[in-house]
Amino acid sequence: MAFSPAEILAQLHRAHELGRLPHAMLLVGTPGAGRNQLARDIAAMVNNIPTEDVAHHPDIYILEPESKSRRIRTEIFREFCQSFFVTGLRPNAIKTGIIFEADRLQIQAANAFLKTLEEPPPQCLFILVTSNPSLLPVTIVSRCSRFELLTPPPPPPEGAAADIAAATGAVLAAPPQARIGQALLLARQLQKHLRTIRENLEEEVSTSFKAEKKRLGDTVDDDWLEEEEARLKALSEARTLAARQQLVNVVAERTADILRVRHGSTRLQFPSLAEESQQLAEQLDDAMLLRVLDAAGRLRIFLDRTVAENLALEAGCLGLAQP
Repeated sequence: MAFSPAEILAQLHRAHELGRLPHAMLLVGTPGAGRNQLARDIAAMVNNIPTEDVAHHPDIYILEPESKSRRIRTEIFREFCQSFFVTGLRPNAIKTGIIFEADRLQIQAANAFLKTLEEPPPQCLFILVTSNPSLLPVTIVSRCSRFELLTPPPPPPEGAAADIAAATGAVLAAPPQARIGQALLLARQLQKHLRTIRENLEEEVSTSFKAEKKRLGDTVDDDWLEEEEARLKALSEARTLAARQQLVNVVAERTADILRVRHGSTRLQFPSLAEESQQLAEQLDDAMLLRVLDAAGRLRIFLDRTVAENLALEAGCLGLAQP
């Protein structure tokens, strides 16, 4: 099950107070989920220091890919591990090793790390951070306590939810002969906002890729660049689909608001439309609203089963207009 960074940190804080902190943990989450910051927060928490001091603390070691291949080289990793066997631990300190992009460990480094995990030195904590746990050896993953981070949904365009809620209300308020036209207008609204979301995310991906390429300069090889570009594009598409799901859910929630009003509830998803919801609640019966909710569910199914997004949106929205 996935949790927010704050929830995971609170859970680990309780474990630390009880002396049950795992000696190795795997933080799994997509970029933007807060995994890197969480790793630093954990290191700060167990060593009782401010998070901003993590980078310079003598008992905290941070490792990330630096070579041209964007791999964590074996010789560098061996030096990293050796630090944990050096004596002179400060009072109440827990030597903490953070490995960003842990899936980039060279196979020899991964094998060396396995020996350290099997016989960990005392008062030590290893935090592995990755978005690709499947690329890590199963033997390493199995020796780590795994924490999944919630993927934050992308924010919809400003006013998008309000537009879709209003367009859904227009479908429900329209007389039967005008409902199809209003349903197609709803589909157009969904298409417009999804187009904006996709364009914004593509621009964000392009900017991020260019910035990373510039930062690495000549230290990165072509294979890594190709992998990183493909990863960012896949992330963009996943976030687009999540945003689409959010907007389609607005259709169902707007309809459900009217049903809630009919049954006396004042807890609405769209309180600014409460007056309109009351008017529609007086015009429509439960059977009609339940049919629309069912049609909203079919709209989600249409979108999940076809790549022809525009056609799926039109077909699904027309289903809302059925008597």
